[in-house]
Amino acid sequence: AAGRARRLRDRGGSGSMRAHAVMQATSGDGAFLARVNGAAFAGVVHSAFRRAVNITCLTSGELHTLVSGALDDGPNSLVVATDDFLRARIAQGDGVRAGGGCLAIADKAVVSVVRAAAWHAPAPLSRGPELGLRERLADAEAIMRRDGTPGGFLEVASGNEIARVTTRMLHEAADGVTKALGRGDEAEALRHAGRLLGLGPGLTPSGDDFLHGLLAARALCRNRAGVPDTFARGVARLSATATNPISHAALAKAARGEVRDGVARLVVALWAPAEEALPQALARVLAIGSSSGTEMAFGVVRGLASITDNGEWDHGHQDRH
Repeated sequence: AAGRARRLRDRGGSGSMRAHAVMQATSGDGAFLARVNGAAFAGVVHSAFRRAVNITCLTSGELHTLVSGALDDGPNSLVVATDDFLRARIAQGDGVRAGGGCLAIADKAVVSVVRAAAWHAPAPLSRGPELGLRERLADAEAIMRRDGTPGGFLEVASGNEIARVTTRMLHEAADGVTKALGRGDEAEALRHAGRLLGLGPGLTPSGDDFLHGLLAARALCRNRAGVPDTFARGVARLSATATNPISHAALAKAARGEVRDGVARLVVALWAPAEEALPQALARVLAIGSSSGTEMAFGVVRGLASITDNGEWDHGHQDRH
Protein backbone atom coordinates (compact mmCIF):
# COMPACT_ATOMS: atom_id res chain seq x y z
CA ALA A 1 0.00 0.00 0.00
CA ALA A 2 2.77 2.43 0.92
CA GLY A 3 4.62 1.61 -2.29
CA ARG A 4 1.54 2.24 -4.42
CA ALA A 5 0.92 5.52 -2.62
CA ARG A 6 4.51 6.62 -3.26
CA ARG A 7 4.35 5.72 -6.95
CA LEU A 8 1.05 7.53 -7.44
CA ARG A 9 2.32 10.44 -5.41
CA ASP A 10 5.49 10.68 -7.48
CA ARG A 11 3.51 10.74 -10.71
CA GLY A 12 1.08 13.34 -9.35
CA GLY A 13 -1.70 14.89 -11.39
CA SER A 14 0.48 16.46 -14.06
CA GLY A 15 3.46 14.11 -14.00
CA SER A 16 5.87 16.99 -13.43
CA MET A 17 5.62 17.58 -9.68
CA ARG A 18 5.67 15.48 -6.55
CA ALA A 19 2.68 15.44 -4.25
CA HIS A 20 3.27 17.21 -0.97
CA ALA A 21 1.03 15.05 1.23
CA VAL A 22 0.27 11.37 1.65
CA MET A 23 -2.81 10.73 3.78
CA GLN A 24 -4.50 7.59 5.07
CA ALA A 25 -8.24 7.05 4.92
CA THR A 26 -9.33 5.28 8.09
CA SER A 27 -12.86 4.44 6.94
CA GLY A 28 -15.25 5.18 4.13
CA ASP A 29 -18.49 4.47 2.35
CA GLY A 30 -18.26 0.91 1.04
CA ALA A 31 -19.27 1.78 -2.52
CA PHE A 32 -16.84 4.70 -2.70
CA LEU A 33 -13.99 2.53 -1.41
CA ALA A 34 -14.75 -0.10 -4.04
CA ARG A 35 -14.57 2.49 -6.82
CA VAL A 36 -11.26 3.86 -5.59
CA ASN A 37 -9.78 0.37 -5.18
CA GLY A 38 -10.96 -0.49 -8.68
CA ALA A 39 -9.50 2.69 -10.22
CA ALA A 40 -13.05 3.57 -11.31
CA PHE A 41 -13.25 7.09 -9.96
CA ALA A 42 -12.31 10.41 -11.53
CA GLY A 43 -13.44 13.85 -10.51
CA VAL A 44 -12.65 17.48 -9.88
CA VAL A 45 -12.53 19.38 -6.58
CA HIS A 46 -15.75 21.34 -6.16
CA SER A 47 -14.74 23.08 -2.91
CA ALA A 48 -12.07 22.70 -0.24
CA PHE A 49 -12.15 23.55 3.45
CA ARG A 50 -9.98 22.79 6.42
CA ARG A 51 -12.03 19.78 7.49
CA ALA A 52 -13.65 18.71 4.21
CA VAL A 53 -13.01 18.47 0.47
CA ASN A 54 -15.97 18.09 -1.90
CA ILE A 55 -15.30 16.34 -5.20
CA THR A 56 -17.63 16.22 -8.21
CA CYS A 57 -17.56 12.79 -9.85
CA LEU A 58 -17.04 13.20 -13.61
CA THR A 59 -19.16 10.11 -14.35
CA SER A 60 -22.24 10.59 -12.17
CA GLY A 61 -22.03 14.30 -11.35
CA GLU A 62 -22.57 13.44 -7.66
CA LEU A 63 -20.57 15.04 -4.88
CA HIS A 64 -18.12 12.86 -2.96
CA THR A 65 -16.42 14.12 0.19
CA LEU A 66 -13.18 13.69 2.07
CA VAL A 67 -13.62 14.59 5.74
CA SER A 68 -11.11 14.98 8.53
CA GLY A 69 -10.86 12.46 11.35
CA ALA A 70 -12.89 14.82 13.56
CA LEU A 71 -16.01 14.11 11.46
CA ASP A 72 -18.08 10.97 10.98
CA ASP A 73 -18.70 8.58 8.12
CA GLY A 74 -21.35 9.24 5.54
CA PRO A 75 -22.52 8.33 2.03
CA ASN A 76 -19.96 9.00 -0.73
CA SER A 77 -17.40 9.94 1.96
CA LEU A 78 -13.95 8.96 3.14
CA VAL A 79 -12.72 9.79 6.65
CA VAL A 80 -9.07 10.82 6.37
CA ALA A 81 -6.46 11.05 9.12
CA THR A 82 -5.73 14.76 8.84
CA ASP A 83 -6.85 17.86 10.69
CA ASP A 84 -6.38 20.32 7.81
CA PHE A 85 -6.76 19.58 4.10
CA LEU A 86 -5.78 23.13 3.20
CA ARG A 87 -2.21 22.48 4.30
CA ALA A 88 -1.89 20.40 1.12
CA ARG A 89 -3.01 23.44 -0.94
CA ILE A 90 -6.03 21.53 -2.28
CA ALA A 91 -8.22 23.97 -4.19
CA GLN A 92 -11.29 24.20 -6.40
CA GLY A 93 -10.66 22.80 -9.87
CA ASP A 94 -7.95 20.29 -8.89
CA GLY A 95 -8.21 17.04 -10.81
CA VAL A 96 -8.85 13.82 -8.85
CA ARG A 97 -8.31 10.24 -10.01
CA ALA A 98 -8.12 6.75 -8.52
CA GLY A 99 -5.40 4.18 -9.00
CA GLY A 100 -3.86 1.34 -7.02
CA GLY A 101 -6.02 1.83 -3.95
CA CYS A 102 -5.23 5.55 -3.79
CA LEU A 103 -6.95 8.80 -4.66
CA ALA A 104 -4.62 11.41 -6.18
CA ILE A 105 -5.54 15.09 -6.01
CA ALA A 106 -3.64 16.96 -8.73
CA ASP A 107 0.04 17.00 -7.76
CA LYS A 108 -0.77 17.95 -4.19
CA ALA A 109 -1.99 14.95 -2.19
CA VAL A 110 -2.58 11.21 -2.28
CA VAL A 111 -5.15 9.50 -0.07
CA SER A 112 -4.58 5.77 0.46
CA VAL A 113 -7.69 3.66 1.11
CA VAL A 114 -5.97 0.27 1.32
CA ARG A 115 -6.39 -0.10 5.09
CA ALA A 116 -9.69 1.79 5.35
CA ALA A 117 -12.63 0.07 7.04
CA ALA A 118 -15.82 -0.11 4.99
CA TRP A 119 -18.76 1.82 6.49
CA HIS A 120 -22.43 1.11 5.94
CA ALA A 121 -25.16 3.29 7.46
CA PRO A 122 -26.98 1.77 10.44
CA ALA A 123 -30.75 1.36 10.19
CA PRO A 124 -33.39 0.57 12.80
CA LEU A 125 -34.10 -3.15 13.12
CA SER A 126 -36.88 -2.91 15.70
CA ARG A 127 -38.92 -0.33 17.55
CA GLY A 128 -40.38 0.31 20.98
CA PRO A 129 -43.98 1.22 21.79
CA GLU A 130 -45.43 4.39 20.27
CA LEU A 131 -45.91 5.99 23.70
CA GLY A 132 -42.22 5.48 24.41
CA LEU A 133 -41.31 7.17 21.14
CA ARG A 134 -43.39 10.24 21.90
CA GLU A 135 -41.72 10.53 25.30
CA ARG A 136 -38.27 10.19 23.73
CA LEU A 137 -39.10 12.84 21.14
CA ALA A 138 -40.18 15.24 23.89
CA ASP A 139 -37.04 14.49 25.91
CA ALA A 140 -34.83 15.00 22.86
CA GLU A 141 -36.42 18.34 22.00
CA ALA A 142 -35.93 19.54 25.58
CA ILE A 143 -32.23 18.61 25.44
CA MET A 144 -31.85 20.29 22.04
CA ARG A 145 -33.32 23.53 23.32
CA ARG A 146 -31.01 23.38 26.34
CA ASP A 147 -27.76 22.18 24.73
CA GLY A 148 -28.16 23.06 21.05
CA THR A 149 -26.18 25.78 19.29
CA PRO A 150 -28.04 29.06 18.66
CA GLY A 151 -27.96 30.53 15.19
CA GLY A 152 -30.90 29.10 13.30
CA PHE A 153 -33.75 27.33 15.07
CA LEU A 154 -32.43 28.53 18.42
CA GLU A 155 -32.36 32.29 18.66
CA VAL A 156 -29.05 34.00 19.47
CA ALA A 157 -29.48 36.01 22.68
CA SER A 158 -27.68 39.01 21.23
CA GLY A 159 -29.02 38.54 17.72
CA ASN A 160 -30.31 41.38 15.57
CA GLU A 161 -33.80 41.75 14.18
CA ILE A 162 -32.93 39.86 10.99
CA ALA A 163 -31.77 36.86 13.03
CA ARG A 164 -34.96 36.92 15.13
CA VAL A 165 -37.17 37.11 12.05
CA THR A 166 -35.24 34.26 10.42
CA THR A 167 -35.68 32.05 13.49
CA ARG A 168 -39.41 32.76 13.51
CA MET A 169 -39.70 31.99 9.78
CA LEU A 170 -37.80 28.72 10.25
CA HIS A 171 -40.15 27.57 13.00
CA GLU A 172 -43.28 28.59 11.11
CA ALA A 173 -42.25 26.71 7.98
CA ALA A 174 -41.00 23.68 9.96
CA ASP A 175 -44.29 23.51 11.88
CA GLY A 176 -46.13 23.73 8.57
CA VAL A 177 -44.17 20.80 7.14
CA THR A 178 -44.64 18.64 10.23
CA LYS A 179 -48.38 19.29 10.58
CA ALA A 180 -49.05 18.75 6.87
CA LEU A 181 -47.15 15.45 6.86
CA GLY A 182 -48.92 14.44 10.05
CA ARG A 183 -52.29 14.65 8.28
CA GLY A 184 -50.94 13.09 5.08
CA ASP A 185 -51.00 16.26 2.95
CA GLU A 186 -47.69 15.93 1.10
CA ALA A 187 -48.48 18.72 -1.37
CA GLU A 188 -48.98 21.22 1.46
CA ALA A 189 -45.87 19.90 3.23
CA LEU A 190 -43.88 20.47 0.07
CA ARG A 191 -45.12 24.06 -0.14
CA HIS A 192 -43.80 24.73 3.37
CA ALA A 193 -40.56 22.87 2.58
CA GLY A 194 -40.01 25.28 -0.30
CA ARG A 195 -40.02 28.11 2.26
CA LEU A 196 -37.27 26.34 4.23
CA LEU A 197 -34.87 25.66 1.37
CA GLY A 198 -31.96 28.11 1.44
CA LEU A 199 -33.32 29.83 4.57
CA GLY A 200 -30.95 30.68 7.41
CA PRO A 201 -27.23 31.06 8.02
CA GLY A 202 -24.42 28.66 7.17
CA LEU A 203 -22.84 26.91 4.21
CA THR A 204 -25.72 24.48 4.50
CA PRO A 205 -28.57 26.82 5.52
CA SER A 206 -30.61 26.07 8.64
CA GLY A 207 -33.76 25.20 6.72
CA ASP A 208 -31.85 22.70 4.58
CA ASP A 209 -30.32 21.07 7.65
CA PHE A 210 -33.78 20.69 9.21
CA LEU A 211 -35.10 19.04 6.04
CA HIS A 212 -32.02 16.81 5.94
CA GLY A 213 -32.85 15.41 9.39
CA LEU A 214 -36.57 15.12 8.60
CA LEU A 215 -35.98 13.28 5.32
CA ALA A 216 -33.46 10.97 6.99
CA ALA A 217 -35.93 9.99 9.70
CA ARG A 218 -38.73 9.36 7.23
CA ALA A 219 -36.57 7.39 4.81
CA LEU A 220 -35.13 5.16 7.54
CA CYS A 221 -38.39 4.52 9.41
CA ARG A 222 -41.43 4.83 7.13
CA ASN A 223 -40.68 1.40 5.69
CA ARG A 224 -43.51 1.20 3.19
CA ALA A 225 -42.16 -1.28 0.68
CA GLY A 226 -42.81 -0.17 -2.88
CA VAL A 227 -44.54 3.10 -1.92
CA PRO A 228 -42.52 6.12 -3.10
CA ASP A 229 -42.19 9.14 -0.83
CA THR A 230 -43.40 11.85 -3.17
CA PHE A 231 -42.65 14.49 -0.54
CA ALA A 232 -39.00 13.43 -0.30
CA ARG A 233 -38.64 13.35 -4.07
CA GLY A 234 -40.23 16.76 -4.29
CA VAL A 235 -37.81 18.26 -1.76
CA ALA A 236 -34.84 16.79 -3.63
CA ARG A 237 -36.16 18.20 -6.92
CA LEU A 238 -36.79 21.69 -5.50
CA SER A 239 -33.41 21.81 -3.78
CA ALA A 240 -31.60 21.51 -7.11
CA THR A 241 -32.38 25.17 -7.81
CA ALA A 242 -33.43 26.54 -4.39
CA THR A 243 -30.15 26.07 -2.54
CA ASN A 244 -26.43 25.44 -3.11
CA PRO A 245 -24.97 22.24 -4.62
CA ILE A 246 -23.57 20.94 -1.30
CA SER A 247 -26.97 21.20 0.40
CA HIS A 248 -28.74 19.75 -2.63
CA ALA A 249 -26.44 16.72 -2.66
CA ALA A 250 -27.05 16.06 1.05
CA LEU A 251 -30.83 16.42 0.67
CA ALA A 252 -30.97 14.15 -2.36
CA LYS A 253 -29.10 11.48 -0.42
CA ALA A 254 -31.21 11.90 2.72
CA ALA A 255 -34.35 11.46 0.61
CA ARG A 256 -33.02 7.97 -0.22
CA GLY A 257 -32.03 7.23 3.38
CA GLU A 258 -28.34 7.81 2.69
CA VAL A 259 -27.23 9.83 5.72
CA ARG A 260 -24.12 10.33 7.80
CA ASP A 261 -23.44 7.94 10.64
CA GLY A 262 -24.29 10.29 13.52
CA VAL A 263 -27.71 11.26 12.09
CA ALA A 264 -28.58 7.64 11.35
CA ARG A 265 -27.67 6.61 14.89
CA LEU A 266 -29.85 9.36 16.34
CA VAL A 267 -32.79 8.05 14.29
CA VAL A 268 -32.06 4.55 15.59
CA ALA A 269 -31.78 5.78 19.20
CA LEU A 270 -35.20 7.41 19.02
CA TRP A 271 -36.96 4.71 17.01
CA ALA A 272 -35.33 1.64 18.57
CA PRO A 273 -33.79 2.66 21.93
CA ALA A 274 -32.40 -0.78 22.70
CA GLU A 275 -29.97 -0.40 19.78
CA GLU A 276 -28.47 3.05 20.54
CA ALA A 277 -28.27 5.24 23.67
CA LEU A 278 -30.15 8.50 23.10
CA PRO A 279 -28.00 10.97 25.13
CA GLN A 280 -24.78 9.97 23.37
CA ALA A 281 -26.40 9.84 19.92
CA LEU A 282 -28.00 13.26 20.38
CA ALA A 283 -24.82 14.87 21.71
CA ARG A 284 -22.93 13.57 18.68
CA VAL A 285 -25.36 15.21 16.25
CA LEU A 286 -25.52 18.49 18.19
CA ALA A 287 -21.73 18.75 17.78
CA ILE A 288 -21.95 18.81 13.95
CA GLY A 289 -20.85 22.09 12.38
CA SER A 290 -21.78 25.37 14.00
CA SER A 291 -25.56 25.07 14.35
CA SER A 292 -26.13 22.46 11.59
CA GLY A 293 -26.34 19.58 14.05
CA THR A 294 -29.01 21.35 16.07
CA GLU A 295 -31.12 21.92 12.96
CA MET A 296 -30.67 18.30 11.82
CA ALA A 297 -31.74 17.05 15.25
CA PHE A 298 -34.88 19.19 15.12
CA GLY A 299 -35.60 17.68 11.71
CA VAL A 300 -35.14 14.10 12.95
CA VAL A 301 -37.51 14.70 15.87
CA ARG A 302 -40.18 16.36 13.70
CA GLY A 303 -39.81 13.71 11.01
CA LEU A 304 -40.52 10.90 13.47
CA ALA A 305 -43.41 12.89 14.95
CA SER A 306 -44.98 13.16 11.48
CA ILE A 307 -44.80 9.36 11.07
CA THR A 308 -46.69 8.72 14.30
CA ASP A 309 -49.23 11.50 13.67
CA ASN A 310 -50.41 10.13 10.32
CA GLY A 311 -50.52 6.48 11.38
CA GLU A 312 -47.53 5.21 9.41
CA TRP A 313 -46.20 3.88 12.71
CA ASP A 314 -48.96 1.28 12.79
CA HIS A 315 -48.46 -0.38 9.41
CA GLY A 316 -45.15 0.71 7.96
CA HIS A 317 -42.71 -1.42 9.94
CA GLN A 318 -44.09 -4.80 8.97
CA ASP A 319 -43.88 -4.00 5.24
CA ARG A 320 -40.12 -3.81 5.41
CA HIS A 321 -39.56 -7.51 5.96
